[in-house]
Amino acid sequence: MTSRIGEQTPMRPGMMPPLAQPAGESELSERLYRMLLKWIRYADAQYADWPERPNSGHFFGGAYWYGIETAYTAMVFAAAARLGDYDERLTGLSREEVKAKAIRAIRYLGFTHDTGPEECVRTTSRNPYCSGKKWGGRGDTFFRASQTGTVVHAFGCAAWLLRDDLDDETKRLVEAVLVYYADRWSGEEPRSGVYYDTQCEENGWTAAGIGTAATLLPDHPRNAVWREAAERWAINSVSTPNDRIERVPGMTTVTFHPDYTAENHAFVHPSYMMAGISLRGYYALLLLMSDRDVPEALTRNNVPMYERTIKPWSSADGIPVPVQGQDWWYNVQHGALLCHAYMNVLHGDADAARLERASLEFAEKLQDSNSRGCLLEENGEACIVVAESYQTAKEMEFGSAHSLLVAYLLHRFGGPGAEPAEEADWRSRMNGVRHYPYGCAITHTTDRAFASFSWRSHVMATTLPRQGMWSVTPLYTNYTGEVEFADEPPSAAFNESKAIRTSRCTVREYGDGFGATADIERGRDGKLLQRVAFVSLPDGRTLYAEKIAVLRPCSVKRLATGTIGIRNERYSALAGYAAGFKTVTTPDGAKRYDGFYGKEPDVVDRFGPAPYVNVNGEVGYVTFGSAGMAYWNRHHYPKWKGVEDVLTLNERAAIDFAAPAELPAFAVLTVPNASAAETEAAAATTRLLTDPVADCVVVEADGWLLYANWNDKGRTSYRAAAPRSGTSVPLYEGGLRLTADEIVRTGTIEPAAAGYATSRHRLELLTDVVAGSGIDVDLLGGRLFATNDSPDSAVRIAVTETGTGRRVELAVGPKATAALPLEDRS
Repeated sequence: MTSRIGEQTPMRPGMMPPLAQPAGESELSERLYRMLLKWIRYADAQYADWPERPNSGHFFGGAYWYGIETAYTAMVFAAAARLGDYDERLTGLSREEVKAKAIRAIRYLGFTHDTGPEECVRTTSRNPYCSGKKWGGRGDTFFRASQTGTVVHAFGCAAWLLRDDLDDETKRLVEAVLVYYADRWSGEEPRSGVYYDTQCEENGWTAAGIGTAATLLPDHPRNAVWREAAERWAINSVSTPNDRIERVPGMTTVTFHPDYTAENHAFVHPSYMMAGISLRGYYALLLLMSDRDVPEALTRNNVPMYERTIKPWSSADGIPVPVQGQDWWYNVQHGALLCHAYMNVLHGDADAARLERASLEFAEKLQDSNSRGCLLEENGEACIVVAESYQTAKEMEFGSAHSLLVAYLLHRFGGPGAEPAEEADWRSRMNGVRHYPYGCAITHTTDRAFASFSWRSHVMATTLPRQGMWSVTPLYTNYTGEVEFADEPPSAAFNESKAIRTSRCTVREYGDGFGATADIERGRDGKLLQRVAFVSLPDGRTLYAEKIAVLRPCSVKRLATGTIGIRNERYSALAGYAAGFKTVTTPDGAKRYDGFYGKEPDVVDRFGPAPYVNVNGEVGYVTFGSAGMAYWNRHHYPKWKGVEDVLTLNERAAIDFAAPAELPAFAVLTVPNASAAETEAAAATTRLLTDPVADCVVVEADGWLLYANWNDKGRTSYRAAAPRSGTSVPLYEGGLRLTADEIVRTGTIEPAAAGYATSRHRLELLTDVVAGSGIDVDLLGGRLFATNDSPDSAVRIAVTETGTGRRVELAVGPKATAALPLEDRS
């Protein structure tokens, strides 16, 4: 047998080096191993013999993309056969049976690879692109051909784990595959790419495939070439422009923005950013397993990327929040766990140790919710992920199991890692604002919530309560919504089915929050101009506001904004996160919506504008200017991500615009972690201060003044009057007039800005205002000026500092003005 590229290579059975002595078991390795044993029972039901060659078989149909279905599963079976405290009660198989099926799978992959006999092709499955064909990438483009790198790694690792049980024929099959891949890609150069599709993963999986040959065939005459190539592809997996400027040796690519974000599928995608750590980490794992040092090329930039993005975005279950949305399934805890495991074991990161355990806990409970031992969905074959590439939730099982297995091996050969960070320490480090000018997003983390705003790729905002994406999902249209015109099909390219770009954006970063404004031109020729703003407060609440201008005549079939994705899963072991229903409460009452996939038609309930909506006691929405609301209880999806409903807070039905027009402003204050009663109370203490047709929105909410101004020509003034109730009112920068029965606020907002101000003082009337007169209070630059326009009556006021309780009383005579400095003079 010869390699199909490069020079002829004599086969040397038994070349694979001995495994290093595994580290002792730890809590993490034992829990991971137990999950793998339970999954083996499920995977065994997907096994079938392959009669074309003796002692051969495959898993999950045997003809999925790249051979991944059989290779990943074979590696799990091989590890269970060789390592750990095996428990036949969990697998339903003896250890010898597990080993035998792993070897059969290795042989199947060896025979059906491009290096195997020409007549040996994969079996027939429902995927016509792979059925009856070889794997290995011969004749494929770089993307598909190189993607077999992870399969080569899993195939080689499975063989290595069982090296003493393989016959000479099988060893020759294995070596041929390794040599083929290493020779094919060692002479190529890594690729650059950041926008649209980062080349991070391609470079990473190529490093993994070449590194497998370099580790398992140490005596091969081209081993030194392979080692150099594997490190070259690895170091170029996570590379930034600064690396090129600094002329870092070996760096020839750029795969990440300077702010350590990267795009895949045309938006910032944490799953593919984590791939930079995990894929080249496969090679690092093999070095640990052979008791060799891990070179810096395999870990360079892991720490800054993880610190800047993955770690602070990670939610309760360890999954980093997709700040520009998610196009895969939501339960990616297994992949996130692996990324955290690398940072824990290779870098000793205490926060990663904590996050790994968080992901593991949720992954365990997901599996415990399934009676078959599967990791994702009990009825996975019915959950269509991508129909055209024959992917269902079932096809995501072996990838999830493989992630758990690699994490297990990391701990068995690399040790338990760091002591996990304490909750309080973790939160104090993660809280705060992070701005990503190249990825075009800003995030804000508090003890109560996570908020983000994105102004490119997907123009959207997210407010997640403590339950994270188990409560609210990152729809591409969150808050900003979608528009459908009657005379043309919905198009993302023209900001209709979703908004992918803004024509103008401003971002203001505070130490404890942020404000942003953006303009979105909607429609093929910019028929609508949607001006949006998003403000995140220090206490976790957010404000979304919008003004829509109709710029030219058009016919709108549907205009829905204030859209919110609502997760509605049912997993028996995750009752606190996935009870299987959501209760939606408005002033008119409450209704329960059961969450499940398929079986029954969708339910869409439309109801009129309401001052507030609460979802399941997890999050509340206080609204102003809604045209109508709807709740879409979904059971059928063109693409499965999970069970996901949609709440729409501002929906307009069909309407024709014969001429340019201005729609009234719409605003929603989101209150995370609020019960229905707390949401109702928030609605009672929140008011819109501005006219619905003004160019700005100002909202007063429980000691905060939130604002958004879309006028970019100059400062915008506002004036708001409301009935007065009580004698105590909060003070903000600007003007305040109190009469016997009315309160009037005035102020100005800087152009093209959104943000907030807090009330640091409260004003109390100690003597009431005489009918027909009033007192004007102006707070300017830390000084308070009070003017009493009564001709004959004095007014006494008290000003109390909110934080300290320091109180000053002041008398203002008739037709007089008094000044009071409010700076902290302590």
